[in-house]
Amino acid sequence: MRDVVAGYGGQPILHGVSLAVGTGETLVVVGPNGSGKSTLMKTAVGLLSPFSGHILLGDADVTGLGAPGRAARGLAYVPQEANVFRNMTVLENLTVGYEFTADRARAAFADRLDAVLDLFPEIRARLRHMAGHLSGGQRQMVAMAAALMPQPSVLALDEPSAGLSPRNAESLFAIIGRIAASGVTLLIIEQNTRLGLGAADRGIVLVSGRIRLDAPAADLLANPDIRHLYLGGA
Repeated sequence: MRDVVAGYGGQPILHGVSLAVGTGETLVVVGPNGSGKSTLMKTAVGLLSPFSGHILLGDADVTGLGAPGRAARGLAYVPQEANVFRNMTVLENLTVGYEFTADRARAAFADRLDAVLDLFPEIRARLRHMAGHLSGGQRQMVAMAAALMPQPSVLALDEPSAGLSPRNAESLFAIIGRIAASGVTLLIIEQNTRLGLGAADRGIVLVSGRIRLDAPAADLLANPDIRHLYLGGA
């Protein structure tokens, strides 16, 4: 994102935001409620057009493309809510994820399914279950698995731990760590600052629509001001 100004009804929420996520890197954006994190995510994935600025995916300027166009270019997105088809089975959700982008060979589906399920062993035994009957944590796994089926280069996650118990959130971020290790580039908006930064290479602190800090995640976790403001520590 380069000098992005974005918002709603002509009122900017993001004020000249610039950030870059390197290939294979995990970047987590944290900040207080109302800081513009959701606006940043919607703008990044093509659900919201910026007032000005540019968004690039690799070397391609995708500012004028909506979410489907960016998905076709390798950007997958898991929203915070309504991220699975509840009246479809887990397998059907994963199939939709695979077939969403064009030129997917049906013969390769089984191999891709097996590779994705290796990341999510808990849902392997639930392929015939209706997604709406799963727990919140399991549904989040299904949503992430479906997003990975077309083998994207970039995965954007909006508040993946929202609504989960601490134990389930920890388990989910362990999976996110395995996804990162597979070489997928990750852009994550996360409310749990400690958990998010603990899984990231770099972190950005967004306040009032502006980037206040951009540093290695470990440095942000060790920063006493960050601990005081966002981690609840002295």
